[in-house]
Amino acid sequence: MAYLQMSDEVKLYYEDWGQGEVVLIIHGLNSTSLKIRDFINEFKDDYRVVFYDQRGHGASDHANTHLNVKRLGQDLHELIEALDLKDINIIGHSMGAAAIYNYISQYGCGRIKRVVAADMSPYMRNTVWKGGIGQGKWTDEDFLEDLDRYFEDPGVANWTIVTDLMLPAMKNTPAEMVPTMQTLYGLGCDTLTAASFWYSLFRTDQRPAMDKITVPFLYLMPEYPLYSTVTTDYISEHVKGGFELERNFPGTSHMILLEVPKAAADRVKVFLNK
Repeated sequence: MAYLQMSDEVKLYYEDWGQGEVVLIIHGLNSTSLKIRDFINEFKDDYRVVFYDQRGHGASDHANTHLNVKRLGQDLHELIEALDLKDINIIGHSMGAAAIYNYISQYGCGRIKRVVAADMSPYMRNTVWKGGIGQGKWTDEDFLEDLDRYFEDPGVANWTIVTDLMLPAMKNTPAEMVPTMQTLYGLGCDTLTAASFWYSLFRTDQRPAMDKITVPFLYLMPEYPLYSTVTTDYISEHVKGGFELERNFPGTSHMILLEVPKAAADRVKVFLNK
């Protein structure tokens, strides 16, 4: 197992496979690289594939400080520098995309060749626009209730977010199937990590970073997304390297990379091969 120590002494677990053009893949909140391994495996034969567990997740250190989006951008920078990655095709799902946005906000696109984001807005709150979570309908009060649930019972909190935001139809899941579904969509981090990043994601407005994206950008939108076309319209109007939207993923939710790994990877490969 390979680890990189960040400047604040937190160790991140990472893997670096193969040779060729670099594909760097970043998982989302409450996920791990293991959970999206089927998606990652789709690239292993043709690319140099790099991926890691974000701080507090999976096999990486479970830190007690620096649990915010800005630090995720710094972690990404330190990993890129340590591995001397260049001309990177960078793919982020959910909070993984937020890490990319923040990295670009701080460090620019000098080492980036293309960006792929899967269902992630640059700003999750809906107080000043309707491009936030819940397709523009999630209120600050809803967010505070999420935090209360995280500190009370993180498993319940995460399942509530899944059934309220991602797949409302799952509220009708038979009781005997709920434990299985909670495992599938369950936590890849501890309570402090989940609540801290949930808070930071809501507090961090990364819309200005879109103007700094000077490379081609592909957005993967599931059939039942967390974010509406208000988000994708904003991104397309502000990025400077060209924008593509792909939404032909029937039956998918926010967990698109887990649900249809091959279909998502095939669309990304078309983008990378242009």
